[in-house]
Amino acid sequence: MSEIQREISKIAYDKWNKGITVTFSALRKTLLSMRLKPGTTDRALGQQIKAAYNHSIEEKNQGIADCIANCFTDENGELFWKR
Repeated sequence: MSEIQREISKIAYDKWNKGITVTFSALRKTLLSMRLKPGTTDRALGQQIKAAYNHSIEEKNQGIADCIANCFTDENGELFWKR
């Protein structure tokens, strides 16, 4: 798992367990503040989220994968995986 994917996983775990969802723009700002490069488009960021989810599944960490799947939304509040 890359550094950016690890941070996405951490953010998802922390926020989702507090009942908070995070928009793509908020996630991008957070990652940029950490000096990470999430990409300039929602598609690029979505690919990073998807990769973090897939790595969690590969590592048999369904809990983290569930957090990733349920935490990130577009600007309209629609979950990423429902797009």
